[in-house]
Amino acid sequence: MRRTPLGKDQILVGPYATLLLVEPSSTDWPDLSELAENGLALLVPTGQMPAATPKARLEMEPHGHPALVRRLGHLFWYKLGVELPDVLTLALSSPSQSIADALAGGGLGDIDLDAVACLCVPLWAIPVADRQAVAALCQHP
Repeated sequence: MRRTPLGKDQILVGPYATLLLVEPSSTDWPDLSELAENGLALLVPTGQMPAATPKARLEMEPHGHPALVRRLGHLFWYKLGVELPDVLTLALSSPSQSIADALAGGGLGDIDLDAVACLCVPLWAIPVADRQAVAALCQHP
């Protein structure tokens, strides 16, 4: 909940995105069937976030935030090693593709995930109409 600009009322604000830890070489993905409409789940390789992470709020709609593509565009505006520390953005096209597979397929198989942060978007959990735009946003430099 958040106060309105005049401070009299409370408005519901949902999650901007949800970060989920995954093993980079595995395709044992978290269950995204409960992901709310326009919800945004980002997969992060284990070891890149603290062990204690907030509970995933997949079912909560992103009330009070822009559309999914605009939110992702805002997050991915800053690219690898330019304006922010190294953050690699990847689109995972299929649940049968691991993060390691996607990196190798993009010629980045030798990247050290202990040195370079990685945010991955599972395209299968994105509405079909938005997948092309999301994949374009995930183009790593």
